Amino acid sequence: MRILRYYVIPAVLASLFSAGCNGEDPAGEGLFSDAELEKVKLHSPLPPLKPDTTNMYADNENAAALGQRFFFEKGYSGPIVVGDDGMNGGLGAVGETGKVSCRSCHLGDFMIDTRSQPNGTSLAIDWFFRNSPTLLNVATYDTQFGWVGFNDNLWGKNLIPAEFVMGTNRSDIVKFIYSKYKDEYNAVFSPPLDDTLLDEMRFPKGATPLNPMSAWMTMAEGDRDIINRAYSNFGKAIQAYERKLVTGEAPFDRFVAGDQAAISESAKRGLKLFIGKAACSECHSGPTFSDEKFHVTGVPQIGEHVPPADEGRFAAIDVYLGWDFNTAGKYNDDPSINRTTGVTKDEKLTGAFRTKGLRNIAGTGPYMHTGHMTTLTEVVEFYNEGGATSGYAGTKSTFMKPLNLSDEEIADIVAFLETLTGAPVPAELFEDTAGP
Repeated sequence: MRILRYYVIPAVLASLFSAGCNGEDPAGEGLFSDAELEKVKLHSPLPPLKPDTTNMYADNENAAALGQRFFFEKGYSGPIVVGDDGMNGGLGAVGETGKVSCRSCHLGDFMIDTRSQPNGTSLAIDWFFRNSPTLLNVATYDTQFGWVGFNDNLWGKNLIPAEFVMGTNRSDIVKFIYSKYKDEYNAVFSPPLDDTLLDEMRFPKGATPLNPMSAWMTMAEGDRDIINRAYSNFGKAIQAYERKLVTGEAPFDRFVAGDQAAISESAKRGLKLFIGKAACSECHSGPTFSDEKFHVTGVPQIGEHVPPADEGRFAAIDVYLGWDFNTAGKYNDDPSINRTTGVTKDEKLTGAFRTKGLRNIAGTGPYMHTGHMTTLTEVVEFYNEGGATSGYAGTKSTFMKPLNLSDEEIADIVAFLETLTGAPVPAELFEDTAGP
């Protein structure tokens, strides 16, 4: 798994944590080597968000407010395919529209799916085939978004669920924004939406490049650009909102800063294992606890709505490189950034998934892309065994091998992971501000 005893603190170790409270060494004498202390410091604190120059509206307050409305908005969603049967947590009857929002699968303070049953994967318009990850701290990733890196920027990634899993399309979403949020949109974005969107000949209903049977290719190039520009701004507004969903200041951070009582003795031992014997930090690195790379860890395809095979990153490359809203596209506000350079469809990526950040992990189960693990103990046991022996695509990464952890050591790592829960996000960010 790539996921600190109380004594007098010697001055030589205290100097290593000079930024901590009173310059004290939070590790405690005898538990950590100097090299281990340096590794610990690499994971804290969570720094302020970096500017995202690919979205000129990323830190615009009005864009964030509009993005929150878009996030809670159900009106643009398409017809329900799998209806509520009284047990599955469905959102409406088959054929009903306007029943699903982004919030539908990112609920509660931890922004996870607590509604769908079984909730390893989510039921929105239809059952999705992967677990819905938390959106807390989603803005702290730099270049890879989603389980398989469907996009290299957050605003572009936000646009994928709308067209792929919400039963609608970019043209109809833009028309919906025009009908309900025109004034709010025009107050933030340029160029503004105008009445030409009412012209069904120029802007036919349902037009999208994802559907070759739609009228997308019959549209003038300039009109396609009008739709794409407004659609990209829809994603950029939601990203501005998501950039507020950042939570640090976890007990672990207080510990590293010098509060030796912030975490338990078990958690301290777990941290030592995390950066040492268990080698969790080899992938779960830095303040976000993610290297943002893709690895084949041998997670088996288990779950009622999980497909028999999932090629992970390998299958996602085509979607990523063909998406209009990656950083190679014209809707990127910083042309100096092109993260598609050098990206190829390598067979070694078959079955590979992006390393997930671990902050707030104790509150954001179920776990893995399949959502079939319900406890952190199960997760650590999985890595302790070196992953599964079958039931997954691709070839396991070479680091996936048995760790020989004892039951006590597994419990200690879980205790450490439970110290990564950050301060609550302001409650007003969870208010449904979508217009009537």
